[in-house]
Parts: sequence; C-alpha cells; structure tokens
Amino acid sequence: MTTMKISFLCVCSVAVAAVAAGAELPSGVNPNDPVLQAGCLDVTKAPYFADPTGTKDATDAIRRAVDDARDHKLVCFFPEGTYLISDTISCEQQVRKLDKPRFVEGGRRADYWHINRQIVMIGSTKGKKRPVLKLSPDAKGFDDPSKPKICVYIWAHTWYGDGTGEQPNISFNHIFKGIDIDVRGHAGAIGIRHSGSQGSTLQDSTIYAEGAYAGMNNCCGQGGGTYNVQVLGGRYGIVIEPSSRFPILTACAFKRQTEAAITYAKGGSQVPTLLVGCAIEPSAHCAVDFTTQRKYAGINMVDCAIAARSGGVVARTRKSENIYLEDTYVSGAGSVCTGDAKFPTTDGWTHVVRYSSSTKGAVNLLNGVQSTGEIAEWKPAGAVPSYETLRERHYARGPSFEDEDAVNVKSFGAKGDGKTNDTKAFEKAIATHDKIFVPVGDYRLSGTLRLRRNTHLFGLERTYTTIGEAAPRRGRRANNDRDSFSLLTVDDADAAPGLSFLTVRGRIDWRSGHGTYMLASGPPHFSGHGGGRLYGVMAMRQPFVLSGITQPTSFYALNIERVLTNPQSKMTDCSHVRVYYFKVEAGTIDRANAGDENTPCQISDSRDVRIYCMYGNVRKLGDRPMLDVVNSDGIMVSQLKAFRPDTFPHLMETYGQSRSEIPSTKICALFMRDAGGYTGLQK
Repeated sequence: MTTMKISFLCVCSVAVAAVAAGAELPSGVNPNDPVLQAGCLDVTKAPYFADPTGTKDATDAIRRAVDDARDHKLVCFFPEGTYLISDTISCEQQVRKLDKPRFVEGGRRADYWHINRQIVMIGSTKGKKRPVLKLSPDAKGFDDPSKPKICVYIWAHTWYGDGTGEQPNISFNHIFKGIDIDVRGHAGAIGIRHSGSQGSTLQDSTIYAEGAYAGMNNCCGQGGGTYNVQVLGGRYGIVIEPSSRFPILTACAFKRQTEAAITYAKGGSQVPTLLVGCAIEPSAHCAVDFTTQRKYAGINMVDCAIAARSGGVVARTRKSENIYLEDTYVSGAGSVCTGDAKFPTTDGWTHVVRYSSSTKGAVNLLNGVQSTGEIAEWKPAGAVPSYETLRERHYARGPSFEDEDAVNVKSFGAKGDGKTNDTKAFEKAIATHDKIFVPVGDYRLSGTLRLRRNTHLFGLERTYTTIGEAAPRRGRRANNDRDSFSLLTVDDADAAPGLSFLTVRGRIDWRSGHGTYMLASGPPHFSGHGGGRLYGVMAMRQPFVLSGITQPTSFYALNIERVLTNPQSKMTDCSHVRVYYFKVEAGTIDRANAGDENTPCQISDSRDVRIYCMYGNVRKLGDRPMLDVVNSDGIMVSQLKAFRPDTFPHLMETYGQSRSEIPSTKICALFMRDAGGYTGLQK
C-alpha cells in the first residue's frame, strides 16, 4: 500500500491534530480532513467514498476503510447515514509467520503470532440517528437458515496450523461502537460475530433482525464486554458457542425473537453466560433454549426483566442445568425451567429474589453446610423496572469527541509525541472543562495530575492513547523518581470522574464514589470514598487490592491473571462490592518456577460482596483454593469453576474456628454466608 508522511500544527478546536508527526496515512486521504485530525478515517471521504444514502453498494469501500484504519492505527468512522452492503465485512486481526515456533499453552506449537493492529469501528454521535449497515435485499448467501452467514465479522487469525482459522482468545482491543446493523428479511443472516477477548467491546448498537436468523453470534467478555446492545426480531437474539470468551451482556435488550432470545451451538458453551440489567421480551415460549446441544455451562441473570410468551418457561431444558437468577422479574412463564415448580402466578409479574439450579456433581455451600439441588425464593411483584431503568443502573454512554462540550487536550498545547512533557497542558484543560478528549499519542506526564469532581479523560481505544510515564525499556520497570506519575481523583462519595479508552502508565489513585472506568488500561488503587462502575478492568502480572471500600462498587468483566503474588487479588474490609463476571487465570505460565500458582482471589473481613460467575484456567494451585473467603458475612458467589479439576479446592471458607471447602471436582453452584442465620430459601 502506498503511504505518505505528514505533520500537523495544533489548532484550538476539538478536531485538532490527533495523528502524530511522521505518521503514515493511506494513499489518497486528505490530511486536512477535520475528522482525520481526531484520529478517524471517514468512510464517506476520499479515497473510499462509501455512499451514506443507502443507494449504492458500499461493501468494498467499507472493507478498504476497515483495513486501512487497522493498518494505520486509526478509527474506521461512519457519519450518520445508511450504508448498503451485499457481503460480509470481514474485520481481521492478522498474524505473522514466526522465524521459529513458540511453544505455548501446555507445549502446543505456534507457528504464527498476532499483529497488534486493532479493529476500531465507531459511529458518529452528532446525528439524530446512528449510522446503519444495511444488508442489501439482493445480497447473496444470507437466505439459508441451515447455513447462517455473518454480516459483520470481527475476528483474530490463529497462532496454530496455517494461521487462517479463528482464535477468539487473542482477539484483543477491537471496538464496534455506535453503529446499527439491519439484516431484516434474510432468513440465514446473522448481524454480527464479535468473540472479543481482553479490551474488546460491542457497545451502543441496535440490530434489526426481523425475518433473519440471529442478531449476534457470540459476544465480548473477559476484560471487555458487551453493553447497551438491542436485538429486535430474529429466530434468535444471540447464538453462543464454546469459543465465546466469558460472555457478559450488560444493559442489553432482546425483543420479538421467534425461537429464543438466547441459544447455543456447536456443543454448547465452555463457560456460563451472564446477563445483567437486561430486558428480554421474546415472542417465543422461552427466553433461553438449552435443548439444542448436548453440553452447557449455564447462565446467570441478574437485575433483569423477562416477559415470555404465556405458558412458557424462562429456560427450556431437557435435564438439570446451571442456572442462577437474582432480583429478576418474570411474566408469562410458568416456571424457571421445564418441569420446575410453578411460579405463584402467570397473570402478572413474579419477583425472583434468588433461584439456583445445577447439573449433577455441583454443590452449594450455605453457611458452612453443603447441599445439592434447587434453591428458590420468589413472590408476586408489583411495579417492574423498565428497560431504561435497568440500563441506567448498569451503564451510561460515555463522552464523544463530537460532543459540543468536549475539548481536545492538544488545543491546550499537548503534543503527545512521547518526548514533550504535557503535564501543564493537561492541567489547563482540567481547570476549565470536564470532558477532555485525548487523541492518539503518547503523552508524557510527571508528578500528580489531579482530576476535578467530574473530569472525564477519554480516548478512542486504549492502545492508541497513553498518558503518564515513558514506556519502560525491555526488561526494566517504568517507575523511577524522575519520571514517576500518579493520577488522583477527588476524595468525595458524590464525585463522578471518568477514564475511558486510554492507557495510564503510572499510579491511579481512585477516591471518588461515582466514577466511571471504561476499558482503561492500568488497574486503579482504591482508597477513601473510591467506588463507582468499572468496566473491563485487568490486572496482568500485578496484584489487585481492594481495602476498606465502603461505597457501592461494581466491576463488569473483571480479569485477573498470571499475578506472581499470593493471593493474586484481595478484598479486605470491603462492603457493597459487585463483580459481574470474574475471569481468572493461575498456574499457566509455561516455565519452571513461574510463580503464578496463586489463589486468584481472597475475600477477608468483608461484608456484602457478590460475585456472579467466577471461571477460568486455573492449574497447579496445590492446596491453595481458587477463591478463599475468610471471616466475612453477606457473601454470595454463583457458579464458580476451574476448567480442569485438580487437587486444589474450588472454594475454601474460614469462619471463626470452622473451615469448609468445595473441591475442584465439583462445581460451586452457590456459596452464601449470612450472619443472619441463612439455612436455605423456600419456594
């Protein structure tokens, strides 16, 4: 591909130079395009000229723009409009051939390695409607439901074999945000497949699927997540396969599906599916269909509203399945599972306070007493939360560089060239504005950067934008007295700062009670009144510690792995903490004396802590448990399991002088410790 080198002068506008001096641009792109200055390739501009009126086919233009944006560290940007496509938009994270093979994952040979070039597709927020990718009525190959075909496919080439297959667990940092998809009328069409791993997300999208096969195939999870996605129509809302990486669906809606909102394919699922703050209103007799495959890992539904067809069930089952519901409202369905005990009424709404069932070999540990079987508590409900209410509890759209009240830090003199100290520019921006856009670049900062009560620093994608210390040399740490950097939030329970889609190289002191942390790299250190909602937090090779937390704090898609201390993460003297999907990994570094054979999490001297789904690749722990609970009350954990049973316990609880444990040969269906004397819930 022909490229040219350019440099820019900074101007006082939100759309100032975001492309670093010396950056390469695709041939034919106008270097003075205002949207390019924000780090975006406009698909409607030269050299792509994708038609936004829905008249001319835009497939080839979009494909070129996606590839060029990936290869030049830019966003593929869609202004408002309708883009007609006639074939799959394949968005590929590529691999390179290794000079000599690596041996990974238990000695498996890898002849290829991934290239860290991200797929970032973002829709404009300026228009009255989101941009739409619309499947043409004449599109071929999308009309056979026995051979479903994907409209938008975001995926990673594999390390193995000839490097051409898909490997979801290395599909890193890919973003599809603010773009709708319309596949209506094509019986074999699937709106999008995005099996994203760490840093990947699908957000703010509506998929119109009436008359289509499904809205989604798999979704993003571990260290990323799926947020505020609606699927309208289709035989299925989402079809999940074993390759889906710890799938979490937050503040999503599935409506008018004719078979089921959620179903499974190609053997079921390797791990449970988690829905939180979701609304489910299928036209079918069930919300979840567990009868299409042989094996399933289960599902959790928390703070959801499910309106099934009259006489149906929440989950269609052939046998006992791993199912957990909490604070979920149900209407239409007569029971949770096929053949289960009946709800008190099918005419109105039932409030499922808590429900747990499991497959054979699973156990409950309730106040130190092991048991098996179903647990349920429900009652007739009055008022039911709307989808908007559910969504607001768990998600709110973050700032956009197109917002009228957003400013670009470069308009205050920041360079982002990896050399200039930009601390003063950031301080000037923070002093006068709340929404501060940090374009593509490496911004050297020193000392302490103090955010105000509502300061929100945001980029486009976290590997594109780095703030803080210089990158360490290979084999060395970045921290030294001269270049040390910390970011400090206000110590106030009501303060609501934010960090989104950027990397902080330095210490993050998180002390505000209502903050938002969306796919930012660099786990925060909590103190004072620290709390809020945190999405896609990762701690890789460094411990993650919560101590003395008292403000409501929610983690979505928390990912802890390969930490060289025991335990890898701790919650000590904490309360009001929620973890919606906890992906863990330990004992997987393939070398002698690696030092990562550590308990992924310990909860001690804490109250009111709940973990919904704790799964992962955990090995070589010996006598150490996967989860260690010590002298804590009001603790709940649903569906805890390591991929491979071993000698270590899944869960160990120390309570006063007593100790209980669940071995890794048994799934922990439900763990609860309640000082109030909980002994079991009754129907």
